[in-house]
Amino acid sequence: MKHIGFYGGSSIVELGSVSEMTQFFSILNEQIHDINDRKILFQFYQKYLHLYELETASSLVTQLQQKLSKEQKCRFFKYFEGIERCIKSAQVFHEDWGIYKPVRIVITDMPDFMTDRDRPLEQYDALGPDDPPFWLR
Repeated sequence: MKHIGFYGGSSIVELGSVSEMTQFFSILNEQIHDINDRKILFQFYQKYLHLYELETASSLVTQLQQKLSKEQKCRFFKYFEGIERCIKSAQVFHEDWGIYKPVRIVITDMPDFMTDRDRPLEQYDALGPDDPPFWLR
């Protein structure tokens, strides 16, 4: 089983399986009614978060977490915590070094993580709306 998690700045958070990650995003999508919020969530799911999206994404994740049932909040607590950790890490890394290491979903198993970590953003940007994210391949 390959492990999936979040990566951003200098932080990597290993979370669980591909099916758990897809369930997490499925539950979040059920809570979204605003088209711009849906775009940000899809951008994160399929590609990565841009620097200018971090504050909005952080706020959105907090709002979505509050809408979930107690059981869902407990089940996905580490996912919400992981997103926030990687967002903060990406912001601090950018502030300290002037380099943005985007927040994205990656395969956390070695050596696949090294491939995901080093994948050029242009490859993510080239994905079409119907293409699966790299972490699902």
